[in-house]
Order: sequence, then structure tokens, then C-alpha cells
Amino acid sequence: MNAEDVGGGRYDESVAVATHVMQYNNGNVVLLSSYSDISEFSTRLSRFNGTDRYALVLWALGPGMDYDQSVVAGLNREYIQAAGRPDALTVEICKAGGSQWGGQWVRYVIGHPHEGDAPRDAPIVLPHSTEMRSKYEVFDADEAAQLFFTYYKTGDIPASYTLRPEQGFTRDGGNIDLRDHARS
Repeated sequence: MNAEDVGGGRYDESVAVATHVMQYNNGNVVLLSSYSDISEFSTRLSRFNGTDRYALVLWALGPGMDYDQSVVAGLNREYIQAAGRPDALTVEICKAGGSQWGGQWVRYVIGHPHEGDAPRDAPIVLPHSTEMRSKYEVFDADEAAQLFFTYYKTGDIPASYTLRPEQGFTRDGGNIDLRDHARS
């Protein structure tokens, strides 16, 4: 059996080919195959405690690429992530785009449909900061797992959710603050 350690995670190449990377806030990496199910996400998200387990990122490896090749190609710039506790998570997605703001990628806060601008009065407490979200932008672990699973299967989230731009990224690593821009 040929197993590879990748950032603390274990991946057994004899079982399946890796298609996605899950990365925890502590830097540990787990490679997933195309045979994973929703429990890969629901189990992890429901175990968040807001202190040492509080963030999870998922991104796709390039076709025929391994982890290192995908990172060099910049594929880890497009992802879905969640942070917080099981009953109060912020979920964000980073996608290619943002040329209207001078960027190449945009990180959006995912939300539920609602009318007008909602106040950002729901705190997502993290170990080193507090992220303010509207009540429409707060998820529980079960719904966040559904978003992760859909992203894992399709590379996107359902169109029924809203996206609020939060941060843009330039090709050379620059950041663009988009917190005051309209929902897209």
C-alpha cells in the first residue's frame, strides 16, 4: 500500500485518485477522492469548537495534477471555506473574477436571499478576531456541509444563495477591500 502524508493528512493512492484538498486552520491537509460523501464535511464542521478547530477550506486539484502542482498553478486561490462554531458559521467562496475592482479573484460571503441591506450584527467569534455578518450570512454545520458537498461535486454553490464581495486579490498577491461594494 502506498500512502502519502500531505501536511499531516494521510492519503492512500491505491484506493482512489485525489481530486480535492481539505485544509484545516492548523495547516493539516487531507486529500479527497471523487468517492467522498457529505459526511466528509458534516463530521468535520460539526466538531468545530471555535478555538483550535474553527476553519475548513476546500479546493479542487487540477486534472492530472498532484497537490504541489496544483498549488504552483494557483488552483488553491479558488475555494469554499467555513469558520466559527457548528451553530454559527460564516461560509465564503473565492472565485475567479473581479476585474471591475482590479482583481483576478474575489472572496464572497455567502448568504441566504433577503430584501435590502441587512445590518452586520451577528458575530462569528474566532480565536484572534470576530467577523461581523448579517443574520442571513450565518449557517449551521448541516447547511454548511451541504454547501461544501455541492461545491465538491460541481465547483460552485447553488444560485439560490447570495454573494457579498468581501475581498479581492490581484495576480501578484495584492488585496482589495470590497466590504462596501454591492451584492453581486
